[in-house]
Amino acid sequence: MIRPRLEIGDIFRAYGPAWRRANAGHVSLTQLKVMAAIEACRTEALGGHVAACAKCGHSHIAYNSCKNRHCPKCQGPAARDWMAARAEDLLPVEYFHVVFTLPAEIAQIAYWNKKAVYDLLFRASAET
Repeated sequence: MIRPRLEIGDIFRAYGPAWRRANAGHVSLTQLKVMAAIEACRTEALGGHVAACAKCGHSHIAYNSCKNRHCPKCQGPAARDWMAARAEDLLPVEYFHVVFTLPAEIAQIAYWNKKAVYDLLFRASAET
């Protein structure tokens, strides 16, 4: 597989520190951890090993990955494989995404009456 010229990790390393300073207090600790993992993914920060050819002596350093579930470098291939496997489960119809935003008063009712509220939402989305 050919490495793209620019990856998310490259962008995070270049602009992440300034972005984090500009958005301090508005980004969760979890989000900051994900950014840090993607920045360090397959760099010397996570260590690595030397891969060498016994015949010609050529060697190169292979850096370790972060294995973060949000990292496109680590989880991208698995996500693409999963999507390809799910494609055969889909019906050959157009897809529409409907989003419902419920007022806080209804959200409290939905918390205690999930089946009734979700039935109403699914019926409403089907009619939409």
